[in-house]
Amino acid sequence: MPHEVQPHGSPDAGLGPGLARVPKNKRALVVGAGVSGLATAVLLARRGVDVEVWEASSEPGGLLAPVEFSGKPCDRGSHRVHPSSHPLLRELTEAEGWLSQPRNGKLVLNGRQITYPIDPVSFMRGLGARTVASMGLSWLRRPQMWRSFRSWERDRSDASVSDAGFEDFVLSRAGRAAYEQFYRPYVEKVWGEDANRISQSVAKQRVSTSDPHKTILRSLGLRDDKFLYPRTGMAGLVRHLSTQAENLGATLYYERPFKPAHLQNGKHGHPSDGRGFDAIFYTAHLSDLVPGSQLHHRGLYLLHLALPRHAIDPTVDTWYLPESKFWFSRVSQPASFSPEFADARSAILCLEIPEGRLGRKRDFEQQLPSVLTQLVEARILRSPATPAAFRQTFLPRIYPNYYRDWYHTWSAALRHVQQLKRVLPLGRQGLFLHCNIDHCVEMADDAVRHFLSGEAIGAWIDRAGRYQDLRVRD
Repeated sequence: MPHEVQPHGSPDAGLGPGLARVPKNKRALVVGAGVSGLATAVLLARRGVDVEVWEASSEPGGLLAPVEFSGKPCDRGSHRVHPSSHPLLRELTEAEGWLSQPRNGKLVLNGRQITYPIDPVSFMRGLGARTVASMGLSWLRRPQMWRSFRSWERDRSDASVSDAGFEDFVLSRAGRAAYEQFYRPYVEKVWGEDANRISQSVAKQRVSTSDPHKTILRSLGLRDDKFLYPRTGMAGLVRHLSTQAENLGATLYYERPFKPAHLQNGKHGHPSDGRGFDAIFYTAHLSDLVPGSQLHHRGLYLLHLALPRHAIDPTVDTWYLPESKFWFSRVSQPASFSPEFADARSAILCLEIPEGRLGRKRDFEQQLPSVLTQLVEARILRSPATPAAFRQTFLPRIYPNYYRDWYHTWSAALRHVQQLKRVLPLGRQGLFLHCNIDHCVEMADDAVRHFLSGEAIGAWIDRAGRYQDLRVRD
């Protein structure tokens, strides 16, 4: 949906024509101070709405809150913003300063490091001659299969009607050999489930292929792969949004969790003062708002290591590791995102290890020799090295588990929310989504527009399904 972005600081920024007037004495509660909640608070406060933000933790940021390591406010994994992202995110955080960085990622596959973002040619080279030959033979026998592979990202097969499942979706496009060598090990490593239990939505939203024309553009030097990143990291982005919300008059409360019982208090006011809210913008977990909804999440381990600089290629920003022999699925190097994270003595790495089949009780400090051996085997470390510092962080409930036919469970949960009359769920957690940071800001803008338009709040739920078509960019 296109948006007209106003100059930074304008009272109408992020809100199109026709929404300049707001009824007096409108009050809104925003649940959660992650990027979705903070953006919502800023956009509401700009329009003169009286806003309260309730955050259950002791600090803002949600999944973008920093992990302090070696004196740096490191990100919780590899976060970046793509040049094609919704411009409102950058408009809201313009004062932080944004860097445009060249992309230099590597896909580690079959002992090779393949340039990432991936293209079909390099991907097939990484799969190896035997797998590629098998795929090619399948495509020759079934031309429709080749056409489906090429249109993977544009596929609109609807899981709300019939969910073929991850396995059948991929087999019909890439064939058995590629499925067994690449796709199945990856999804089972990350999700910790048999691939046949997982929805086709996972293939459409998280495991995609690239359009073949990108290969030609890149080879001709016509495709400029870059990413955008706030100079002081995601911590700076959070700091700016929370400060801006407060400067506009929003009140932020920390260590104040929202519970379904609060909905029973008049017009959803806080029990301590009895004042009501006209709307509740809910960005916390949808499953907490609808207990018993059977919407499940999985977690992620973060390992931050400070290693000798000479042992790591300083030009690589992120390594991607789909093979099951490696515990980690992604490794990022903060100094390649912004010079603010450079250290004269050490190179910092952030390893992301899916909860998957490893469970929630792993102590990776006790298994650090195995972690370092795997980094050497993946050629992320040029030679064995000893970390000068180590920190493990576990993030629970951050990725939705999309099981087959999950859509019907999700729809039932939203119908329950619709009966609450004044609640607008949005954002990654509020709508049980895989999405990017700018998608969260876009949803905040859409939800605020909806509220200020005077349209029934329940109608927001009717249109929430459109966000299931969002594609995760990496």
